[in-house]
Amino acid sequence: MIGSGRLACATACVWLGLTGAASATASVACTGVDDTDTSVLLTLGRVPVLAVVNAIIEADGTVYATNPPAGEDAEVILFGQGYTDQERLWADFTDPNVEEIIITLRLERAYDGKTAAEAGVLRIVGQGAYAVTCETG
Repeated sequence: MIGSGRLACATACVWLGLTGAASATASVACTGVDDTDTSVLLTLGRVPVLAVVNAIIEADGTVYATNPPAGEDAEVILFGQGYTDQERLWADFTDPNVEEIIITLRLERAYDGKTAAEAGVLRIVGQGAYAVTCETG
């Protein structure tokens, strides 16, 4: 039987190990091709699967966010599902009740030596589809 002090220490070490891997982040920033007021900003956790930690999406004057700042006028969305690899990033966002997918982001990536290009389509149900170019950092 492990003493309560050792159990607490072991639990803390496991949690620190888990949060250390997830705390490293990357970002994806997109701008509309035809409309620079269209934008996507994703903060991604560095884990083996796509983990959108935060998302702010804006199109046609409406802001959607997974964690809107206090006092910010934004529609709340949740990260529902996604996939990423070297060639693509697909992310779906739902309404707060997880009843329907309301935003989809489909990006394709191409690399050639030191140059890269990322582009795709942002689709907001009932609002429109927007061509975007992106940068991952």
